Amino acid sequence: MKFLRMCKAVALTALLSIAALPAMAQSLTTTYAGGNSQDGILFDLTPSVDITVDSFDVNLGASTGTQVPVDVYWRAGTVQGNQNNATGWTLLGSASVVAQGPDTATSVPIGGLGMASGQTYGIYIRVSNTLGQGSIRYTNSSDPPPTTSNGQLALRSFYGHQNEGAGNPLLSGTSFYPRQFNGTVYYHLGITPAVTCASEGYTGTKLTWCQNICEKGYTGATLDMWIHRWVNRYRDLPYCAREGNEEPPPQEG
Repeated sequence: MKFLRMCKAVALTALLSIAALPAMAQSLTTTYAGGNSQDGILFDLTPSVDITVDSFDVNLGASTGTQVPVDVYWRAGTVQGNQNNATGWTLLGSASVVAQGPDTATSVPIGGLGMASGQTYGIYIRVSNTLGQGSIRYTNSSDPPPTTSNGQLALRSFYGHQNEGAGNPLLSGTSFYPRQFNGTVYYHLGITPAVTCASEGYTGTKLTWCQNICEKGYTGATLDMWIHRWVNRYRDLPYCAREGNEEPPPQEG
């Protein structure tokens, strides 16, 4: 009990202070309105400051709890004119994510992409195997597609995309225009590697709870709730609440 009280006190002191939150708690959200879906979505990101993209949230069509394989690709320059051209696209990462249900944010722990101020980068997020495993939900939009901005980062939506099928070139499937990305981009300022819940090796429920505490930007009662849940279950602190990132203290016997 003494250890649990100590953990809660330390975590609350560290995390209820905005200064103690990690730099990556910056984010830009479009919408989760849904309305349409396909295998993937393409959009542009243009930062007005140097940033590093750390992860994404997306809107998946799969039912809650379904394991969904997701790929994230990127390119230097706009997606416009490159939505059916594999040249210049690089795989940023792949992950099997747990769907949270349609029109709800599902975390995609893929990131580490540095972006220079004033430059445009294309992003392609797709469900890599749609056999009973859902789809990427998005919203039909007007032409030209909408741009969402928070002063540091601008996101311009473009295309929905149908997967090309096994053995065919990347992006050789059908594109649908205009379509608005449903989701969130998480990033931190500066082009530097970020310590994240995923890079610290957390998985499953522990990964989700760590992201809620360290990376979602929650404050007040919501943050307090997740800290208490964490400490009561794991009897230690998540990485962002450890002073100097030291190892957690041992459990008392």
